Amino acid sequence: MSDSNVVREEDVLAALSRVQDPELRRDLVSLGMVQDLRIEGGKVSFTVVLTTPACPLKPRIEADVRQAVMSVPGVTEAEVRLSSRVQPSRLKSQSQLLPGVAHTVAVAAGKGGVGKSTLAVGIALGLAQSGARVGLLDADVYGPNAPMML
Repeated sequence: MSDSNVVREEDVLAALSRVQDPELRRDLVSLGMVQDLRIEGGKVSFTVVLTTPACPLKPRIEADVRQAVMSVPGVTEAEVRLSSRVQPSRLKSQSQLLPGVAHTVAVAAGKGGVGKSTLAVGIALGLAQSGARVGLLDADVYGPNAPMML
C-alpha cells in the first residue's frame, strides 16, 4: 500500500464532520458523538453515540456515517457501532425526589377506562426494547393492571 492509500484519522474525522445530526443540525464530530475511532489498514471502526436509545433517525445516521467514511481514499471497510447516552435532567429537585432516576414519564387522565395502563406499558416496553432501563409504577390503588399486562 502506498502512502497515498494510508487511511489517516484526520481524513476520517473530516469526512465524519460533514455528517450532521438531522435534528440538532450540527456535525457529529463537534457534538462529540464519534468515539472509539480505530483504523487498521483499510478497516475503520468507531462508535456513534446518540442522544437517545429510541432515536427514530438511527438508520439514516448510520447510513450517512458509513457513506462518509467509505468515501475516504483507502477505506475498504467501515464498522459502525451505535450506542446512546441520555443526558440526565438538570433539575436538582427531581434528582432529590427520585435518586438514580434520570427521566420520568407520567401517563394520566381524569377518567377511568381510557387506556392509561395500556399506554404506560407500551411506552415502558418500547423504551426497554430500545435499550433504556425502565421502571413502571402503576398507581391505580383500586385495580392495578400493569402486573397483569406484563
